[in-house]
Order: sequence, then C-alpha cells, then structure tokens
Amino acid sequence: MGYGLWRSDRPRRARSPTLGRIMAEGDTVHRTAGRLGAALAGQPVLDAVVPNPRSPLRSQTARLTELRGGRLKLAEARGKHLLLHFEPGLVLHCHLGMRGSWQFHEPGSPWQRPRRGAWVVLSTAAAEVAQFGGSRLALRSEAELRSDPRIASLGPDLLDPDFQPSAGIAAFRARGQDRTLGEALLDQGVVAGVGNLYKSEGCFAASLDPWCAVSDLADADLQRLLDALRDLMSAGLERGRQPRRVYRRAGLPCTRCGGPVRSYGQGDGNRITYWCRTCQG
Repeated sequence: MGYGLWRSDRPRRARSPTLGRIMAEGDTVHRTAGRLGAALAGQPVLDAVVPNPRSPLRSQTARLTELRGGRLKLAEARGKHLLLHFEPGLVLHCHLGMRGSWQFHEPGSPWQRPRRGAWVVLSTAAAEVAQFGGSRLALRSEAELRSDPRIASLGPDLLDPDFQPSAGIAAFRARGQDRTLGEALLDQGVVAGVGNLYKSEGCFAASLDPWCAVSDLADADLQRLLDALRDLMSAGLERGRQPRRVYRRAGLPCTRCGGPVRSYGQGDGNRITYWCRTCQG
C-alpha cells in the first residue's frame, strides 16, 4: 500500500495518555529475566509476600507460601511474558505492560519505592526482588501455564537463540497476510516481543513502509525485516539502550535522508507508528 492510498483513509491520532510510557518490549523482559535469574540463583526462597492490597496475588497468598523453601529453576522470557519457574512446580507469570517494573535490593538496603506498594516481594538470604504494577501477575502450576492460550498462541521469540527467520515468515503468511505490516508486527502470535518502539524502528532499519500490506511483501522483505529486528533487539538487550532513529521523533529530520519523520495512529489499538515517507514510502 503506498502512502497516497493510505492517506485517503487516515487513522485517528493516538490518545495522549499513552505518549509518556513505553510498554516493556522483548529485550527489556529478557534482560529482567536475566537479572532475576542471577539475583535468585541457588538460594531458597525465605519469604514471599504481597504488601499491596491491590495486588492480583492477594487472592493467592495461601498458594504463595508454597514457594518458601523452594529455589528458582528458571527465569524465562517468552516475548513480553516473564515466567519464573520454582521448584515446587509453580510459575510466577508476569506481564509488565506499560507501568510494571521489577526492583532489586540487597537485604537491609534502602528501597527506591515504598515496599508497601509492591505487588509481590521474594526474599532470599542474598537478595530481595519486588514487582510493582503491570498488566498481569499470577501464580500458576506448570500445567496451568501450558494450557494458557496467551502463552500457547505466542509466535517465535525474536530473541530465542534458536529463532529461525523461516518460522517468522511462515507466521506472517499464516496470520498477517490481510493486515498492514505495522499491525501484524504487534500481533504476538506472529513474532513475540515486538512492541510499538521496535515496530517503528525495525521497519525503518529494513526500509519498509509500515503501512504496506503484508501480502505485498516478498519473503526476502520479511527476512530483511526479521534480521533487522533481531539485530536491534539483541543490541538493546546487550546495551540496555533502545534505538531512537524514528521513534518519538515526529516532525524532526530523518537521520538517514533529512526529511520529516511522520507519525499517525495505526490499527484497532490506534498505536502511533513513526516512519519516514521518503525512506520507507
């Protein structure tokens, strides 16, 4: 789809309340999983508590006590989902959304935020980790997790060491053919871990128009996009810094050609897409 054709049916502008926050994307979740794995590794859980009365775990406090004495087996990221697997066969399932975060403390050290606001605090002899906010937090059995459609329907994770572009291309063809590229990228059933930032930055890096239909793209185009996304997200995971060549640069000069960066809401969620009409049109 060319820019002229798209412009005749311009999407709504994104609502302003979403502008100040960025949803945690795959690199952030993978990095958080690594830090949690390092903080809790090898240490039995001494306590697991729910200080905040509004925590989603408030109704699961009895089950939470089963974590005491157990050890973390695996801190895993699947796209934007963070999964902490513990020895008793329980999994703490977290999705940070736009507001969630994990904080790390040595026992007895001052906290950055009041402890009473934490949705859950896990304590070992070496560390205290606390989760604040987010869009989901639940304690599940391994069997319950396997039957969760939100996990079962995830597409291939771009940061999985075994990720194969061919699997990503097949997912685009199976689920995204009738959508624009930007919309398809936010479908976690196509590829997992991409949010609004990497949607925009990946399309820019691959010189692809986020408003074109997936059906108009060749497999080589999708391969180039997936390679670019994997490179960008891997760099974000390693460095802790995310790219900003077009994201939130509306009206500023394109870093490649000097033309203005555009921004409009896209898809049913009206998520803002940033792109350069000249480089990607």
